[in-house]
Amino acid sequence: MARKGGDRRGSNGDRAARRRWLVSPESGRMENGEWVTFEGDGETVPCWWYCGRILNVYTVEADRIEPGGSYRRDNIVPACRPCNLARSDDADLTEQEIAERVAATAANRGSLVPALVG
Repeated sequence: MARKGGDRRGSNGDRAARRRWLVSPESGRMENGEWVTFEGDGETVPCWWYCGRILNVYTVEADRIEPGGSYRRDNIVPACRPCNLARSDDADLTEQEIAERVAATAANRGSLVPALVG
């Protein structure tokens, strides 16, 4: 069975390089004609969706701004697992709606990381 996103995710090496870039000081994206840094320091980076979580190369996920789109650097932001899952394929959610979905998941499952609940 093919995974959603298919081969666009790249090899293990491609994904590891993407995670290293997301936490690097050079990472960021253009917004309204201005470069906005992700505020990584090479070791950690905050979740883009302002939940307050600090991520590292092992916990950061590449959340695609355009759901179903490519994993190009101009289409990804650093996200924690709960925010990435909460946003899912709904690109039009506000930060408040994402926060509400994350809180609802935590309340319903007793965990902020539903994909890792055993």
